[in-house]
Amino acid sequence: MTPKADLLLFNARVLTQEPSQPLANAVAIRNGRILAVGCDKDLAPLSDAGTQRLDCHRMTLIPGFHDAHCHFFALASRLLQLDCSSDYAPSISDVTRLIASKARRTPTDRWVRAYGYDEYLLKEARHPTAADLDWASPNHPVRLDHRTGHATVLNTAAMKLLGIGPTFKGPAHGVVLRDESDSPSGVFLEMTQEIGRMMRPFRKQDEFEVGVKQANTLLLSKGVTAIQDAGPTNGVEQWRTFSRLRQEETLIPRVTMMAGQPHADDDDLFNAAVIDAESGLKLGAIKVMLTATSGALHPTPEELTEISNHHHRKGRQLAFHAIEAESIIAAARAITAANRAHPRQDPRHRIEHCAEGPTEILRMVKDSGAMVVTQPGFVYHHGPKYLAQVDPGLIPQLYPLASLDDAGIPWAAGSDAPVALPDPLLHVQAAVARRASDGRSIGPNQTVSANRALNAWTIHAAHSCFQEELLGSIRPGKYADLVLLSDDPTQTPAENIGNVEVRMTIVGGQVVWEA
Repeated sequence: MTPKADLLLFNARVLTQEPSQPLANAVAIRNGRILAVGCDKDLAPLSDAGTQRLDCHRMTLIPGFHDAHCHFFALASRLLQLDCSSDYAPSISDVTRLIASKARRTPTDRWVRAYGYDEYLLKEARHPTAADLDWASPNHPVRLDHRTGHATVLNTAAMKLLGIGPTFKGPAHGVVLRDESDSPSGVFLEMTQEIGRMMRPFRKQDEFEVGVKQANTLLLSKGVTAIQDAGPTNGVEQWRTFSRLRQEETLIPRVTMMAGQPHADDDDLFNAAVIDAESGLKLGAIKVMLTATSGALHPTPEELTEISNHHHRKGRQLAFHAIEAESIIAAARAITAANRAHPRQDPRHRIEHCAEGPTEILRMVKDSGAMVVTQPGFVYHHGPKYLAQVDPGLIPQLYPLASLDDAGIPWAAGSDAPVALPDPLLHVQAAVARRASDGRSIGPNQTVSANRALNAWTIHAAHSCFQEELLGSIRPGKYADLVLLSDDPTQTPAENIGNVEVRMTIVGGQVVWEA
């Protein structure tokens, strides 16, 4: 007896992301999985009185978007914070004015949190300091995060609460900027995660839960049905939080959590992590941070080789945070050395970001066998800054999507939220149009087709975490994670793709969000 569908979506333009059947009109779903894909006539017999039939009115149905690199808890926190980006605060005095206003409305036992400043865009062309934030709010602890997440400013009350005194040094990879008396000025570079850990005892659970709910709604409203959390400090505590949120259905998109390298050998984490995609929570790659903020690469090349060989030998996937040329080269060399020392079939190691792509660097990445998970949306969001500050000779190599394809390097995309909000269609637009938010062209030689950009947010994102047999395309047997769009992004003018609307989001065959 032919099984009947629980849900039948028909009269749609279905972009399957499956080369063998790229287009269809209908999708049948049963028990949370795709039962059949085809034309309306062929799938009609799969419905009966118990089938929910949904007329898509010729709108476009695609696989759910998969954000291959984001920071969910930071996003949840960011949505509750004060926006001090240049649109609202073009000077430090504007930043402090906004924070002062927020402080007046905040109970004294709560932190005042703000984000979005960029010292290059501020009138004063410098970071705000503790002295600036003290003027805004001397009694509340205040934390102000840079728009990139790579710098944090604390006021005096916050530093006192966290035990940061004159002799505080911070981790080896971080930088503590100091004032004339050689005390911390309140500006901390590459220490966001450490400061977050220090703040954890003072976090209010009710605020956290509100932020999680807002982040969940935001993801679903943008058609995101799966995320990969790339927190470099992720351990058993974060796993248990994700597990609770998933069980309570507070967080609906499926989650692959990377393990921070400091926790990668934690037996408690691996015991807690039942690696079963059916649960919607999976342990992913080992996240390794590569930074040069302190003036030297951290970890050193020797340390990086040791770290890479250790985890590669254990059969684990590695994901290297590598933005600029120096760190990309180091990551590629470490991956190559690990593969040579301990050959493995399809380790699928990753280089996260890979913002610079000269030919010689991409050749090294290709030879290493790594794939890249990058952020084409930054071309839109940060384009004006790139055009103002980056060497013009490097502009054609920024977020080098076409060059990655030409080199035969597989790549997927993520938002890096909260650095940029998770808005896949806007990020697809950035990949196709290569225009900054002010409309100026930026590296038009790196444009890709809309279908290729959709690949990066669907099937290639699933591939980046070994889930391509379950997610990322519309094929019988896969999870019924789908998004209904007002228009077909592949038939929309490049500069308008970001205006295509998400009308419905489906996870596991259940409608979880509707416009």
